[in-house]
Amino acid sequence: MLYKPDWAEAREEFRAWWEGEVRRPLLQVAAPLDPRQPPYDGWDFCRFPDEPAEAVRRFEEWCAHTYFGGLAYPNLWINFGPGVLSAFLGATPVFDGRTVWFGNQRGRGPLSLREIAAAELDRGCVWWRRVVNATRAALEAHRGGFVVGMTDIGGVLDVVAALRGTVEVLRDMYRDPAGLLSAIENVTELWHEVYDELHRLMVEHGHEGTSAWMGLWSPGRWYPLQCDIAYMLPPHKFEELVAPHLREQCERLDHPVYHWDGPGQLAHAPSLLKLGFVALQWVPGAQEELSGNDCGSPKWYSLYRRVLGAGKGLVLHMPPWRVEGFLKAFPEGRIIVQTWAPSAGEAERLLALAGQRSGP
Repeated sequence: MLYKPDWAEAREEFRAWWEGEVRRPLLQVAAPLDPRQPPYDGWDFCRFPDEPAEAVRRFEEWCAHTYFGGLAYPNLWINFGPGVLSAFLGATPVFDGRTVWFGNQRGRGPLSLREIAAAELDRGCVWWRRVVNATRAALEAHRGGFVVGMTDIGGVLDVVAALRGTVEVLRDMYRDPAGLLSAIENVTELWHEVYDELHRLMVEHGHEGTSAWMGLWSPGRWYPLQCDIAYMLPPHKFEELVAPHLREQCERLDHPVYHWDGPGQLAHAPSLLKLGFVALQWVPGAQEELSGNDCGSPKWYSLYRRVLGAGKGLVLHMPPWRVEGFLKAFPEGRIIVQTWAPSAGEAERLLALAGQRSGP
């Protein structure tokens, strides 16, 4: 691979990690080769929604000046915002230059549960066409250079909330749980319809394996699953309304990973650890990170031991100054550590701490 000369070795390590054959932490470290090169923020498909070739060109320009160490790799994921499935079903995306916000209140107004339960994928929707066209443009350019990551489809209940309104969904949990479950069931099917169609497009273009926004590659069908609204739910409502569709999604994917976002979701650990996830990605949330409790903080070590003890893997993004201490605390475990470095030399030093070879 042009921008990742040791891709064959990294690909094999990924395969072994998914299969549970690797029981030591593996690092993903990216670093600039030219300090003058501006960082890549991942929003070019939103800046040029109808010019995907320009987004691809800018990504490759960044890749040419970036060192991808360990399991890090050039991953061009088709970013039109978190939970773009809601746009395919009627929500109106708004790009503010740093992220995309979805909310049906900006368009036709909140949908009823009955409307969501009967919704169909609108292939004539401009956002669906943009995602397909961007995926196709990336695939046509990717061979021998980079990996194409699938768009951010979103969490099922998060998509329902974007279409219905978060407050309304919270009310529905108590006043019409059966209607809410019908909406969830339909959105789950639509989620997999989108995934399957985009996956077929990738296969048709000769793309090997799958990737997504989380920056992991799998030789099979993988995806990060999530339910960000779950931080507002008590455990019994999570069991009733979220666990069933997550269980189904785990069964329909080869390598599911849960995006575990914020301390508000810690109450759901008993449910999550019983589901069929290969691994969990812990994200402490902005407030904890601003307090110094990022993923590498010892504050979370007991949580990590609990996850590993349940037979699950971990995906953790932490600043480089945390890596050495973390590796001393966790010399073993099915863990992927994602970090960055100011230079290729510093990246190689971090990789050496984990016993990983760098370079082709």
